[in-house]
Amino acid sequence: MNTISLKLNVSLLRVSFILGPSLLVMSSLSFVLGIGLIPPGISSYVEGIFGSYALVLFVPIYLFMANWLWNFRKALGALALITGLLGSVVGFGMEFMRVVEFGLRESGATDQLFSAFYQQPAGEFLIVALCGPLFPLTSIILGAGFLGKNQIPTWASVALIAAGIFFPLAQVLVLDWALKITYPLATIIWLFVFGWIALKKLN
Repeated sequence: MNTISLKLNVSLLRVSFILGPSLLVMSSLSFVLGIGLIPPGISSYVEGIFGSYALVLFVPIYLFMANWLWNFRKALGALALITGLLGSVVGFGMEFMRVVEFGLRESGATDQLFSAFYQQPAGEFLIVALCGPLFPLTSIILGAGFLGKNQIPTWASVALIAAGIFFPLAQVLVLDWALKITYPLATIIWLFVFGWIALKKLN
């Protein structure tokens, strides 16, 4: 694994691998517990605060994993690099929007305003926002790329694929059961897998 190209100290990278998913777990659980909910109740500004910091820390996580994958599966590694960067950065923006929306509501913005925006979002917004699903897609790419390569255990590869499927079930389809079950489950899976990699592979 070539960490020199990432210009990150291994100890700091290890912190990212543990802290990023941990914050994402806190983000999802704050929503499940109903902390800081924003009308109509499908997001939370507290979720957005934790999620914003989490997605920033996923940038070095995905950069490292894509670089590692590139060593033996160059096409998938390059793809994961692009989707990981776009997905994490745009994902940060989507999480931060929850905080911005709360602030605007506190300043007097109405439910009607946000209902109109979310029902018919501008095309310029969608051009960027539609990159958000690349965040869980990167997990699927990484899981598939490492599968059968003896770099990480098979269970870890399968878990990355599962998390990448579970997460968008909630965030994209907005299914009530998925928001309460598969959404937090995906974040817990990421914490377990990336935490294991941090402890076992980042020496």
